[in-house]
Amino acid sequence: MSEDLANKIEELIKSQKGDIERLQNILIAVKNGEPVSFEDHQYIENLTENQPQSSQVSSDNITDVKPENVSDNTDAKPENVSDNTVPSPEIPTQVETKSVKRMSTKKYASIGIIVAITIIAYVGLDIYAVDSLQFRPHHGQQVAISDTELSIQTDACNPSYFPATFTKYEIDAFYNSDIIEKATVGGSTLSPKSAAILNGIFAINKQAVTKIGQENTTFDPAKATITTSVSAPIFGFIPYTVDQKYAAVDFQERIKNPPPGTFDCYP
Repeated sequence: MSEDLANKIEELIKSQKGDIERLQNILIAVKNGEPVSFEDHQYIENLTENQPQSSQVSSDNITDVKPENVSDNTDAKPENVSDNTVPSPEIPTQVETKSVKRMSTKKYASIGIIVAITIIAYVGLDIYAVDSLQFRPHHGQQVAISDTELSIQTDACNPSYFPATFTKYEIDAFYNSDIIEKATVGGSTLSPKSAAILNGIFAINKQAVTKIGQENTTFDPAKATITTSVSAPIFGFIPYTVDQKYAAVDFQERIKNPPPGTFDCYP
């Protein structure tokens, strides 16, 4: 090995390739049996690769012969290497990595679609259950809290097949644009096909009633309207309300003679 290396160095010195002084120092070290550093080995190999073909190939009429350790992009195969050489593992590894990434992306995309469908279905069912809620006055004793407030009770019914949660149920009575009466009932969570008795407060707007009395005009039922509102938090924090508006006469009639389907939980 050292003899071959010495021959290479001598050939480089003769052809005046590279740093002659450095080559001479390396040659002296080789001949003295001293170790040659990796950098010096690499330096000699690089100079050898850059040698013209005529300096490393005998003068036989051989063409297209390349010096050792010189690589190019041609399709020529080295001697003693069969056509069945196992391909480099780097290529299938890269393909496999890309495939895994694509599978992971599809997996997460599928999970995201399922979650989105579940959320939409849950919201839809929750809204449907809240929309289906039914209310009516409870035939119990009313207790006066003050000269303008009464403690009341209301029957609440969930006729759907899904649980319904709401925070409050309100009834507002308007005359022209003024609220003259207001009933507020506390919310609850009703199981499917179940009912509950809820407590609330009925309050009279004394100022609005006094204003109507001071106008010295006949009370016109056509100017009176009733609005109902059910407030429900979707997912516990998204506000949602179900609002309905009635003429006062129609609302009173519904209370006195409820039509079929007005309250489906029990008689």
